[in-house]
Amino acid sequence: MLISRNWLQSYFTNELPDADTIANTLMLHAFEVEGVKNGVIDIDVLPNRAHDCLSHAGVAHEYAALMKLELKQDRYHYHQNINHDENSIKIAIENHDQCFRYIARRVSCLQVQESPAWLIENLAAIGQRSINNIVDATNYLMFDSGQPMHAFDADKIAGGITIRNAKEGEEMMTLTGEELVLTVADLVIADDEGVLALAGVKGGKKAEVDEDTTNVVIEVANFNPLTTRQTARRVKIQTDSSKRFENGITSELSALNMENISMLISDLGNTDNISLGTITDVYPTIEEKIMVKVTLNHIQKLLGLAITVKEVSSIFERLNYQYHNDSDIFEVHIPANRLDLRIAEDIIEEIGRIYGYHNIPVKNLDDYHYTPEINKIVYVSQTLRNFLISKGVNDVMTYTFVKKGDVEMFNPIASDKKALRKTLHKQLQEALEKNAHNSDFFGVDRVALFEIGRVYTKNGEQNICSIALHNVNKAAHKKYGTERTQLESLVEEITDMLKVEIQTEYHGNIVSFNLDSLEISETYKNLFETKTYSEDAVFHSISQYQFTTRDVSFWAPEGKSEAELRTTIMEAETDYLHNIYLFDMFEKEGKTSYAFSIVFQSNEKTLTDAEVDNDMDAINAELLEIGCDIR
Repeated sequence: MLISRNWLQSYFTNELPDADTIANTLMLHAFEVEGVKNGVIDIDVLPNRAHDCLSHAGVAHEYAALMKLELKQDRYHYHQNINHDENSIKIAIENHDQCFRYIARRVSCLQVQESPAWLIENLAAIGQRSINNIVDATNYLMFDSGQPMHAFDADKIAGGITIRNAKEGEEMMTLTGEELVLTVADLVIADDEGVLALAGVKGGKKAEVDEDTTNVVIEVANFNPLTTRQTARRVKIQTDSSKRFENGITSELSALNMENISMLISDLGNTDNISLGTITDVYPTIEEKIMVKVTLNHIQKLLGLAITVKEVSSIFERLNYQYHNDSDIFEVHIPANRLDLRIAEDIIEEIGRIYGYHNIPVKNLDDYHYTPEINKIVYVSQTLRNFLISKGVNDVMTYTFVKKGDVEMFNPIASDKKALRKTLHKQLQEALEKNAHNSDFFGVDRVALFEIGRVYTKNGEQNICSIALHNVNKAAHKKYGTERTQLESLVEEITDMLKVEIQTEYHGNIVSFNLDSLEISETYKNLFETKTYSEDAVFHSISQYQFTTRDVSFWAPEGKSEAELRTTIMEAETDYLHNIYLFDMFEKEGKTSYAFSIVFQSNEKTLTDAEVDNDMDAINAELLEIGCDIR
């Protein structure tokens, strides 16, 4: 959010310091500051403070609280010759879940013209282009108060205004010329003939305010954050308006903002006959007022600070919070625009940052004696993880969210992730199959996976360990034994290591057991000794392009080892060689035969046969050079 120092000054009688000084104060107590340039502060307002601080008003209140300054109360005034009439706008909200409040007012006999210099300069300071005095007024109030608003040409509206869902396939053209095809999920502002605006996102061309406009309808509303965001993403139009609705704003300040925009437009568009109509306010469900209790002891304990009742009260007054204190218990009435304050810890965080975390004294803990307790599940999980990794089994994490389960989500993140998993083995089986499909890529003849995680059943939550094995070929069966034999051997070793009885469940080549039921009596030790990586390991992402494999088999010259042959292949002048592994070796008549599988892959494209052939030719040439007899 760009905050103009000069704009901010309009909230204060006292002269403010320069923008850099203001930025330093805000950064120490409230926000991260991205930069300061030409008297404009670029503040990184996170979503939890977007409700009140994506605005100059919110930042002004923050700065006033931090510096103990008084704010101006009446910054807007009606023009002296303003008239009032009984003209009103008929409003109907069809979807109360998507439109929380809608206020409209007609302003008649105004003049659309160029904005005054002060308004143009303020908007330009934060990168906004001036259009005309009426449109600029709505933009200015949005950046000033955080409340998006819109002005329609009243003479272009047929009948009343209805806030409804669009009809499937209904079309509209935006103010900037985008032609949109709407769906029933999109909320629109419409008149009797069609769509006037895409609610919370963008105004339409149909009722655009231009130089010929003399009568307008002002809209101040509040729309559902989730559906506004979904619509903005779908039509690929993200505006300053949609950004504020997406993060949520209060409906309680809509009426005040209607008064403020009425005052500003009456001043900017004033004519001898200008007249304000009667306000229509549709507010189906009034927002609940929030009160949070917090004790002085809780505040002191969480902050590690011997703060007093007087200091806490002073901070609440600086923040302009209404509160009541009785026997060190504070009842704090949360301001309507602070949607982020709902529990005691939220209030304590407010106290801490206004007090200043840098002002909390440092305490030396040298004489603090405490022996921490090791959590059994953490110990068992890490011990198992260390053991299985040492046995060559790979640790994986699968999705907690699944299509069906005992515990369903109230707001699922996707249609196939509506519930919490009640087992590990189903997702682990999918992971096993995917990794087995890529065994050539990894150069392995056995895929071994395990997951330690939580499952959610009707009987509650459980911590489970599941181990999965898959022999890629018959040679792996001879080398390792069957999957079931290997799993039983691993379980037996775990039983001996932990000195516990384990109740197992087998699902094909996967074994699972409950960690909560294990009774561990051995002293906790060597908890975090095993490393899951080598010191010289370097992370790199896997290419998104398909790999391909080729095999090469040959009689090796006498005295050449597998390692030397591998090096010869790896150092050939190839472009796409990714990996190599030996899959067969035998001796006959004093000669040794080797067969290597070679994996080729590119990070930039899908390889052609010709490109792989060129690399294979280079490899074959190197093998022939050292005396190999390619078969």
